[in-house]
Amino acid sequence: MTGDWGVPVHETWARSYRYVRIAMVALLVGLGVSVIYQTAQQGWHLLSSVSAYYYTPAQSIFVGSLIGLGACMIALRGTTDPEDVLLNIGGMFAAVVAIVPTGRDNDFRTAVRLCGVATDKLPDGVDCLSVRALEAAARANVENNMFALLVLGGLGILATVVIVARERRPGRHGRSTWIGIAVALLVYASALGFFVAAEDRFISTAHYVAALGLFACILAVVFINARRHQQERTPDAPPAQLPRNRYSVIALVLIGATGLLLVLWLTGVLTLFWLEIIVAGLFAVFWTVQTVEQIPAETAEEPPA
Repeated sequence: MTGDWGVPVHETWARSYRYVRIAMVALLVGLGVSVIYQTAQQGWHLLSSVSAYYYTPAQSIFVGSLIGLGACMIALRGTTDPEDVLLNIGGMFAAVVAIVPTGRDNDFRTAVRLCGVATDKLPDGVDCLSVRALEAAARANVENNMFALLVLGGLGILATVVIVARERRPGRHGRSTWIGIAVALLVYASALGFFVAAEDRFISTAHYVAALGLFACILAVVFINARRHQQERTPDAPPAQLPRNRYSVIALVLIGATGLLLVLWLTGVLTLFWLEIIVAGLFAVFWTVQTVEQIPAETAEEPPA
């Protein structure tokens, strides 16, 4: 079967699948380049976290990269049903991480708190008018963007339910599909209720909740692939002939690095910036390895499911 331009449909599927996977790595690279450039512009002074670059000229790339990453995670079909659900939920979390900023740093959070009350304990050089303007602008961005995201998310879940309900062919959509939809609906309803009922608390905490959720999804996806790769190995093959389980290596490095960096962050040795950079870098490595493994041949009948 060929399209209007004579290109086989299966080739179009294969190339589209390939390009979306590559785009995810490109988005992370673009975010890294933007952060490095901005850091150089400010005399190589690192902010307390990657998320704090939301308040710098890197904001557009920061938000755009994470929104794009989230959209790709949702659009791509995982190699297994559990992985597909985790990618969908992780994509939802990535969008919230993008549009709900964290505090720029401790000094800024202190200034916001002190400017909200009558006090003579303001740090030197703090202009409350500027601080309040920045806080108000960030709040307006969150309100606008979350409203749009919630509307889009609701329409997306509704469209998914309609599509799945219409495709009732045997074996097409099983129990896992509906479980995935239910989990997505639960996350969506929780975000909606939290945002409507406690907007101030949502703005101050949603970034951290979503970031932890995104990290948990990434870690779970890596472990699922490590387990899948282990199960696919031939039990009676000589050890020298067994392929290296790259996913297990990545999972162990991810856990070890995260644990070590978390301790260093909590003890004040390193900032959250390094924890975020390492996790993002390891995810990019994992995704590149999986992309090379899962890229369908252009002669395949359909993308891997």
